[in-house]
Amino acid sequence: MKALIVDDDSTLRLVIRAVLEKRGFIVLEAEDGIMGVEMVQRHSDIGVAILDVNMPRMGGIEALEKIKAINPSIFCIVATAYSNTKDAINAIKHGAYDYIQKPVDPDRLSRLLDKATAANNMVLEASYSAPKLEFDEGRSIVGGSSQLKHVFDVVYKLARVDTSVLIRGESGTGKELVARALHFNSHRKNSPFIALNCAAIPESLIESELFGHEKGAFTGADKRKLGRFAQAEGGTLFLDEIGDISPATQVKLLRVLQERTYSLVGGSQEIKSDVRIVAATHRPLERMIETNEFRADLYFRLNVLPINLPPLRERKEDIHDLCQYLLKKFNKAHKRKITSISDQAMSMLMAFPWPGNIRELENSMERAFILESTDVLQPQSFDLQSENASNTGATLPIGKSTPTAASNIRSGATFAGSPSAATPKDGEFMFVRDGDELNFPALRDRFEREFIVKALTAYKGRINQTAEATQMTKVTLLRKLEKHGIDAKSYFKL
Repeated sequence: MKALIVDDDSTLRLVIRAVLEKRGFIVLEAEDGIMGVEMVQRHSDIGVAILDVNMPRMGGIEALEKIKAINPSIFCIVATAYSNTKDAINAIKHGAYDYIQKPVDPDRLSRLLDKATAANNMVLEASYSAPKLEFDEGRSIVGGSSQLKHVFDVVYKLARVDTSVLIRGESGTGKELVARALHFNSHRKNSPFIALNCAAIPESLIESELFGHEKGAFTGADKRKLGRFAQAEGGTLFLDEIGDISPATQVKLLRVLQERTYSLVGGSQEIKSDVRIVAATHRPLERMIETNEFRADLYFRLNVLPINLPPLRERKEDIHDLCQYLLKKFNKAHKRKITSISDQAMSMLMAFPWPGNIRELENSMERAFILESTDVLQPQSFDLQSENASNTGATLPIGKSTPTAASNIRSGATFAGSPSAATPKDGEFMFVRDGDELNFPALRDRFEREFIVKALTAYKGRINQTAEATQMTKVTLLRKLEKHGIDAKSYFKL
């Protein structure tokens, strides 16, 4: 990676150059802001720029703005006099990653470069899960792929504001990676990033998990506990699968977003909150609003700046670049020297639908690394044919342990108007029957109950196998069993 030093002090440039070269950077130098901007225009692979604030012809702040307009991916560090913190604050507002005081401390600069490199790697990783941005009339941002530039551009813009963000996309599209990139490129980067998967927490505990509780607030609360909001104070709270929280919890979350205060469960003291919320979901929130499953006011609070991540099957042109990235990653992780992927294997990867998106591709690549005995990945190491067969025609993948029972779950549903709708056989779904009132919430609950009973029957009441087969977390399945009053033990068979 190249680094650029923009400073009219040749002695200071020499000190900074020594630190950069020791860390493996190829170093470019410029004596003022105008020369620095020209360097960025000529070199699209500059990753870090260190700029002095006060320079002849063009100062560091103006140069910073122009550099960010040319290539928002560059991590800019501004050097400022010890007594002038206003310049540092102004620089960060205009997109600087951080600042360093003069005289420059080499150790402090090294630590800053470590953080900038880590943030850069995080955004690079997030870029593999981000949508490809098409520009009008063939225009593009200078430097790198359009996918990468789009992610950098979005992260750069959102990192400068403090509003809530909603990330939409199927499981495996990289929603948490994007959330982390937002945090570590914002002014909150030195404060905590706390992630919570809302779908993995039982409804009875979600409020305590978010806000904490006082001692004695409920049975089992034997001591005071702080929640995720307290842990994330000053930083970012990432709420994954926000669509799975109950309306009651939605009300409390909305209050925090509006009032910036909350109370511990069982407590009365108002606690101020300085936390940025980044939420994510794969669920259709707009339809959930229509059925009163999700509050419209919370939706609009979260959806100020949405990011939509399309599934991999809609952007297959990215698969080749993804595979090259994973090739390097797993060569390093497994200490292998696999050089490439065969043409036949790549054609197979391009044709596969990837229902699990990036995560599934990564898992398949790692499996191939483990099985492959040559230095080129071959089709037989991927075994995608059996994976494809298990997903064909199914809206949810079923575990491979009992394929007959699994296929019954997939094929058992019948609908009003179908040949078998009037006389369903034992074990078949019949959730829309002649004469039913077309009440969607009621029919949905009935379908959910019948589906769970069918799955428990197929897997003989075994909770772990049923959860895996139906792509539910174990916690979610247990919550739904409680909701519908289903006793899994009654389906258990040896």
